[in-house]
Amino acid sequence: MITAIKAWLVSSLLFGTLSLTTACGPFPSMLASAGVSSPALLKQDILTALNERQSSVQLRYTGKASSLKTDIKNTLEAAIRADDYLHYIVKTYGYKATIRGNTATIDFSFTYWETLAQSNEVKANVARTLKRILLPGMSDHQKEKVIHDWIVTNLSYDTRLISHSAYDGLMEGSTVCQGYALLTYEMMRQAGIPVKIVEGTSRGQAHTWNLVQIGGKWYHIDTTWNDPVPDTAGKVYYNYYNLTDSQLRVDHKWKPSAEYPLAVSDYGKVLTALAAKGSDFYKKLYGQLGFVYLEDAYTVADVDGLAKKIRAAVDAGEHELVLRYTRGATVKSDLQKALNGQKGISGISYTYEDYTRSISNDKLIRIKLKY
Repeated sequence: MITAIKAWLVSSLLFGTLSLTTACGPFPSMLASAGVSSPALLKQDILTALNERQSSVQLRYTGKASSLKTDIKNTLEAAIRADDYLHYIVKTYGYKATIRGNTATIDFSFTYWETLAQSNEVKANVARTLKRILLPGMSDHQKEKVIHDWIVTNLSYDTRLISHSAYDGLMEGSTVCQGYALLTYEMMRQAGIPVKIVEGTSRGQAHTWNLVQIGGKWYHIDTTWNDPVPDTAGKVYYNYYNLTDSQLRVDHKWKPSAEYPLAVSDYGKVLTALAAKGSDFYKKLYGQLGFVYLEDAYTVADVDGLAKKIRAAVDAGEHELVLRYTRGATVKSDLQKALNGQKGISGISYTYEDYTRSISNDKLIRIKLKY
């Protein structure tokens, strides 16, 4: 989850002043006598305070009187967004500005999800983990898969909605989406994989996930939604692994931004080309990510087709059947109709879930048969 209070603290600026709702200690004396004379220098001073996890800092800025308030607001936001990890461990931020002519005396205030010591421990812990789980000569495709699986199998979603950081995830084993995205970011970054954190909504909730660049192409990866809730030891989902913008937009929303590169490449085609070169890893990954269910042999479009597939599985003595059903809106009632009257079995159970490799309301149906 992300904190809406961040945006409120900045957008509530009025007449160059802002009073924080949280109590703050006295501001340390960091006021330069001559003051900062450019947005770039002001941004650097703010970044220094953030990187040192200072709770407050006082700065003087001299600029055009007509744009002082806008300059301060935009520069603060630019500093916060200069680094994705830093951006999402800042819990709240705000400032009070006293303006006289073309000079502003600004008292900035910050709170954090992680202390500097905790962030440093995350970096050290990630470095140790990557040294253990990554092998020399791995491609970025292989590194991404190993990192993804490690995160999903070692973290659990904090249903209390209390823990928000990568540190919480590593030390306590539980965090919310923000912590998943932060840890994914740091692990990918240290592994040499270009990565970003994306902010938006999913399933009606504020949400964060990642963009990764693999083989020169950008893809969405959501380690939070790939981790089952309640947590199941060793269970890993791949529904939200290397999706395009259009695939993810089925149940994720975000505002277009220059900070978010377009994700338009079909990862299935990439894996098919790599698998053709003879690598078992890419062939296996193609199957794990469910691309096979795009093929006609695993696709059903109506009740009659469902009934025939189930009948064929029963006649062959199969115990499990997995299919993509293209009429997702009526999947439950259609399944009941298709299962009605099936003979030669002692029991049937089924589950269904969104199939994220297509951009329509397809469902992936898993049927178990008992004899």
